[in-house]
Amino acid sequence: MSAPDPNYMIKYCKEQLPALLADACEVDVDLAHQIGEDVLSRAEAFATLSTREQDVLIAPFVEEVFDHEPLDAPLHLRAKVTVVVRNSLLEQAHHAGPLASGIIAVTEYATGPLSHFLASRQREPIDYAGQNPFNGLAAQYPRAWACLSALTDVFMDGGRQALKLPAASMPQLPSGDEVAAEPGFTREGTTTATVFSAIDPRFDRWILDLLQQASDGDFVLCTSALSRYSRSSAKLHRVLEYLLAHSATILTTNYLIRPKDVWVRRGSLVKPNSEDPYAGLAQTRGLTGAHRKLAESVTAQLRVS
Repeated sequence: MSAPDPNYMIKYCKEQLPALLADACEVDVDLAHQIGEDVLSRAEAFATLSTREQDVLIAPFVEEVFDHEPLDAPLHLRAKVTVVVRNSLLEQAHHAGPLASGIIAVTEYATGPLSHFLASRQREPIDYAGQNPFNGLAAQYPRAWACLSALTDVFMDGGRQALKLPAASMPQLPSGDEVAAEPGFTREGTTTATVFSAIDPRFDRWILDLLQQASDGDFVLCTSALSRYSRSSAKLHRVLEYLLAHSATILTTNYLIRPKDVWVRRGSLVKPNSEDPYAGLAQTRGLTGAHRKLAESVTAQLRVS
């Protein structure tokens, strides 16, 4: 068996990806090359992490990639493609114009090269001196990291995993330049235009309102998938940190996150529907215990309303 070759990923990012974006997806040539460089730097940064750290970072995105091509690739690898490739500057191109089919091709073709790249860097690590967007998240957002770590532990079998949140200072609401000045905002299930891309570090009114509601006490948030909060790992950790610190409960299509435990749907996952975040909750197959009861309760309330 030949050794893993990092050059597959390097060539993909420097040549194949920009060409695919520019020629097939009509992305500006300069932006296409910027995306390729960003993906490569993210791959290098991600490769510096331990296997456990990588597994924790992909936990928010596993439920949305289980049916992604190539289906014969390991689930964890497809989730790593999402973190490294899908959540890169590629999101800027997606935000600027329709890129749905292009994203499917880009992520599918990146799977093999990224697999080679990560395996190669694991065998022969390099001193990566570039910016690493994944460093320090466990220390900066300890509650969020503990939560995603628990999801990692329970994901393969499903069911419940106890969660012990570490003692930490109370996070503050975003303020000042962290908050978008634009008046519009997006809510799942509506056609309101998004203020900015899913990797923008700022907070729009939807997220800010959500955090403020959580500050008022026990609060149940329903969302199709955790990535709806952000595709930036740092921003997503910050949102989770705030919600957990204020004892919020988060119910996604396949996950239930509470301050004392996390739950994952057993067996086959259900595809998140960003247009209707409640659609997956009505499919209670594989949900057990408190997870099933809460999903049934939320669904029943929707029927009444």
